[in-house]
This record gives sequence, C-alpha cells and structure tokens, in this order.
Amino acid sequence: MGKALSAIELSASFGNHQVLHCVSLHMQPNYVTAIIGPPGSGKSTFIRCLNRLHETVPRATMTGRVMLGDQDVYQMDAISARQKIGMVFAQPNPFPTMSIFDNVAIGLRLRDGKRQIHLSDEVERSLTIANLWSEVKDRLQESSGKLTVGQQQRLCMARALALQPAVLLLDEPASVLDPFSTLRVEELIDQLKERYTIVIVTHNLQQAARVADRTAFFLAGEMIEQGTTTDLFTTPCDKRTEDYVTGRFG
Repeated sequence: MGKALSAIELSASFGNHQVLHCVSLHMQPNYVTAIIGPPGSGKSTFIRCLNRLHETVPRATMTGRVMLGDQDVYQMDAISARQKIGMVFAQPNPFPTMSIFDNVAIGLRLRDGKRQIHLSDEVERSLTIANLWSEVKDRLQESSGKLTVGQQQRLCMARALALQPAVLLLDEPASVLDPFSTLRVEELIDQLKERYTIVIVTHNLQQAARVADRTAFFLAGEMIEQGTTTDLFTTPCDKRTEDYVTGRFG
C-alpha cells in the first residue's frame, strides 16, 4: 500500500539560482496528486527532490524535509530512498541493449540477487501490474527497443514497480505518447493508485483533471494553491490559479 509523502518547507537551488521557495505539500496515500504550472515553475525540480535525484546534479542544494510516512527521506540511504519512491520520466528510457525481461529484473538483481525462478515471478507480477504482460509474455527475451514508445513507457513503470515502492513519481509520463498510448497510461495510473501513492507532473490540464484526486499549482518556484482537483479547476481561491487554469497565461 502507498504511504503518505510530505514536503515540508522545501527550497531548492542550482548554484546561486533558487528554483523552489519554501514549498510544503502533503501527498495522501493511494491518491493521485497532480503538479501543474507553466514551464520554469519548479515542478520537475520539486519531484526530483522527493526521491533525492536533485542532489545528483552538480551544485544543486536543498533545504527542508521530505517525509515518507514517519521516515525522513534525507536520513535514509539514497539508494533505498529511490527504491521506495520510484520515478518514471517523460522520455521512456528502457535499457535498449537489454531484453524486456532484464529491464524489469535489473533492479531486483542489484538489490538482492534473487534467484532466476524468483525473478521470473517478480517480472511477471510487475508486467501484469503495468498492464503489459499479455502483450510481451511471449517476447521476454526480445530487445526492449522493439516495443512501441507507449509499451516502453509501461515497461519503465514495470521496472520501477518491481522494487515495490510506496510512491510512484511520474514526470510528464505521456508527453511524447500518441493519444491511444496516453489513454493506456492514464488508465494504468487510475489502477495503480489502489496500491501506491502517485504524484504526476503534467503540462496537460485536461490530463490532470482526468487522473488526479488533488492538484497543486506551482508558479515561479512557489506553490500558489492546492486542493481537490475539482475545487482547484472550478473554484480556485487565487486569481493566478484561475488565470492559469482558464488559459489566460502559461
């Protein structure tokens, strides 16, 4: 099951350039929380701070806290934190020289060297959860590069899910997909929230309205407003939120 994820007074910078300003946001377990806002508003930096990917960038710094349940993410081992808080990026990034099977199994092998018989069970489980098993079960030894772009994105989701995270971060997961593949990913997100806490960055306001239970609006590195998706889109409290969701800017 998913766990609550909370950012508390989170600020982030690249060198002298501050891109996030004291953001606090509670992401409820087994909900989909969407992060929306115009380009440069700090959305991707925010979710990269949640699983400690921000610190991998030279001269990147962060202050504040990130809590997974009652655990401080920045007091964990970084690798362990990224296993518990998985991430899928905008551009599908399967390992093209590896088979479909090995793409899903690689994290498990690195983590605990499971025997092949157990790996097979875990790979099937992960591909099934990602709604990909029926399409690839007879092709597991083929290169992942032979999959469609939409299938590759679901394979990346299966790879993250293989480690049984509590939270899944999705950074523009459908931005390069065709409409049919986007629909498949959105259907998958709706199913996954029963097991995981989902956080999705999206530039597509219609997508946020379709998939998210709660939405937060970011602007210029600040979180302007957050609430239920219905309330934020229909009766926003801040004029800047209203201007953005009605298309007046951004």
